Amino acid sequence: MKFCKVADIQDWQDSEFQAISSLLMCGTPSRKGWEFIQVYKGLKHLGLLKGESKAIGLGVGHEMLIYAFTNVCQHVIATDLYESENWSTASMAVQEVYDKNPFPYQRERLTVQHMDMTQIQYPDESFDFVWSCCAIEHVNNFRELHKVYQEIHRVLKPGGIAALTTEFNPTDRPSYEPNMLFTDRQWMETWLTGADPLVQGFEVIDQPDFEVSNRPENQPLPRREQVPSIQVYCNDIYLNSIAFFLRKSGEFSRAYDESWLPEFWYLYLAGWDCYRAKDFAQAESLFRKLLQLDLEPRLKVRALRRLADTLYAQTQLEELRTVCLEVLPLCEVYQDEDHLMPLAAYCSSVGLDQAAIALYQKVEKLPSSILSLVILSQLNQAKHYEQQGKFEQALELVQKAEQSMVSGTPLEAEYRPKIYFRTGHIYEKMGKPAQAVRFYKQAIKQAIPDTQFQLNCYRHLTACLQTQLKRNKEKAEQLEATNRWMQTSKFWKLRSVVVGVKAKLQGRDPSPSL
Repeated sequence: MKFCKVADIQDWQDSEFQAISSLLMCGTPSRKGWEFIQVYKGLKHLGLLKGESKAIGLGVGHEMLIYAFTNVCQHVIATDLYESENWSTASMAVQEVYDKNPFPYQRERLTVQHMDMTQIQYPDESFDFVWSCCAIEHVNNFRELHKVYQEIHRVLKPGGIAALTTEFNPTDRPSYEPNMLFTDRQWMETWLTGADPLVQGFEVIDQPDFEVSNRPENQPLPRREQVPSIQVYCNDIYLNSIAFFLRKSGEFSRAYDESWLPEFWYLYLAGWDCYRAKDFAQAESLFRKLLQLDLEPRLKVRALRRLADTLYAQTQLEELRTVCLEVLPLCEVYQDEDHLMPLAAYCSSVGLDQAAIALYQKVEKLPSSILSLVILSQLNQAKHYEQQGKFEQALELVQKAEQSMVSGTPLEAEYRPKIYFRTGHIYEKMGKPAQAVRFYKQAIKQAIPDTQFQLNCYRHLTACLQTQLKRNKEKAEQLEATNRWMQTSKFWKLRSVVVGVKAKLQGRDPSPSL
């Protein structure tokens, strides 16, 4: 088999690939399912799934490989930053991973642990293989990534295998963002396959194959469509997945250095490290230095966005406004939703409302925008129109956001309460407390209990109920005043006479009060 390669719909033509897909319950062909199948198939062909291996998975969440490996390995360690608030795939608790039980598995062979992959808590030469699917790129910088490879090398037995997949950028435009260090051909050459690679002590099982077949299913799809795909638009590039199998063959002898990185990316990631450490002044200095370089637009927008981050953190709003005005012309042709969204928020914070709406509208339409960003951009537009008193436009946008959701998904659970809250808030501003109360109650019902969001919903609900109570009291007072006036008016007396005459004609007593 071909071990080191990118995902391709053509791979499902192989009967063994299909059988493993069924075993792992991968469903419709997709690049994420491809990663699991490729890792399992490769380890099987390397003779590591015969019931004797000790294995550890890094950043594995609750993926099917965990359970499948317990049936063909002696012991399996599953690690991730469990109960994470940042990664949905690692959000479950350790006990939940044991209890997931997608199919029968050898529970006594499984150990689930909360663990940082840069510090694997096991002795040297503990495992026959290490696996990780699309996790190792989610570290802050390349120094940490190098540390991950060093740890993998350390805990592998001599001759042991690292079966790894990661997100692959097939374009000629590098994209190295914090926590999203996408692999590309240059990275592969520098780190793994070149004459003097940064990661030493490993033998690559075979040379990577970067080609995909010319099949329609391999064409990149918009992320918002939430359908299984092989390649997908992301930021201002598109992504595939790549697998590579490394055999431990020597000493991990080379220390990390960043001389391989172009100056832009070196300063860019260094500035982010300072920002993450809350050294905002140093971060600002690095991003300003970055802007002195001759940058193409896609890189200049990145640099200006990160500079905006540091200025906002330091509440330097006048300078932030200047940066927003400088970046806006570049945003007309820029296609990266992960930078346009925060820039829109910064424009809003410095009073550039129309610019903010324009950026949110662009994010809403980009093929690279995930559905949550589409919904969030619609809600933010609604908020702006609400503030401008354009309530009908605001309501149209929250209705679009509601229509964008897919029922029964985590996305719905997260955003439906926000949509109800925004709808209630619009009606509240329109002076329609009865409608607002209805939507605030729905938001409270579906919100996570005892959160600040739910508390805010209760606060607005209380205000609307008080408004309703005040209005009802005023109506009651008006009715009482009208009744008193009628009882003393000549019209009331005339009405009494008419009623009395009518009663006599009908032969009944007219005395009861009216």
